[in-house]
Amino acid sequence: MRRDTWLGRNAGKLIAFLILLLVSVLMLLPIIWGVFGSFRDYNDFNLHASSFLPSNWDAFTFDGYAELFSKTEFIPSQANEYYPIWNWLFNSLIVAIGGTLLYLLIASLAAYAFVFLDFKYSNRIFYFLIGTMTIPGIISTAPQLINMNMLGFYKSLMGLIAPSLGGVYGVFLIRQFFLSIPHDLIENARLDGASNLAIFRRIVLPLGKSALFVQGLFGFMAAWNDVQWAQLIIGSAPRTTWTLAYGLKVISDNSESYEAITLSLASAVIAMIPIFIVYLLAQSKIIEGVAQTGIKH
Repeated sequence: MRRDTWLGRNAGKLIAFLILLLVSVLMLLPIIWGVFGSFRDYNDFNLHASSFLPSNWDAFTFDGYAELFSKTEFIPSQANEYYPIWNWLFNSLIVAIGGTLLYLLIASLAAYAFVFLDFKYSNRIFYFLIGTMTIPGIISTAPQLINMNMLGFYKSLMGLIAPSLGGVYGVFLIRQFFLSIPHDLIENARLDGASNLAIFRRIVLPLGKSALFVQGLFGFMAAWNDVQWAQLIIGSAPRTTWTLAYGLKVISDNSESYEAITLSLASAVIAMIPIFIVYLLAQSKIIEGVAQTGIKH
């Protein structure tokens, strides 16, 4: 007679746990290597490039961070080593926070219209918008550049924010959550004389804050880490106009020696910190939102 052992009952869970553990380790290894590498002396990199930790305490250094924050003033003879890191951080925060808030407002209003307003061809329009997600973004790059130039946003931070305001994925994500809100609740509010704006602000937004947190994190990360579009819009602008992600790319491109690797890794660690803080502050809401956005339809 077969014995019902603990291993037999939980074999599936154990296998899933081991697979997730392996995937997590593989994803974390480059991050761990980068964080510890930012504190290593360049000579130690040259001799022990594949090592995670400094080979000895003498190889432990803050030189990468010191160099990054010591070259914030422009010196004509050292123009290529001018890193206005505080300007880059401020610009990235403007683009990431400002762009995310504007997009959440637009996407949530659009999602409210698709779910709670009865207008002709609403489903067809929505599915058409979803269909545009299959079009590669590279196709719209040239037209977007022309648009930004015509609007006067070329070489400006607004040129980084404006194109993202028409994204469809956020509308889809927020709409999926709004579908779980009882329509009777909305109809009762309308019978009480509430306008659509009042219903949106007092009922729908408070109930949908989890979905907004999720999309907000996605939008923040996309704007914070954007390099390709930033290179096209502000690549030829003064360095004080750059974002941190693009500045990091320039530093990495110039890191042709082991001496410059610590500087590149230090700037990468600095760029990771805001994302890490945002995730820690909104972790519970993000998990709740991801779980609930797929409840209905």
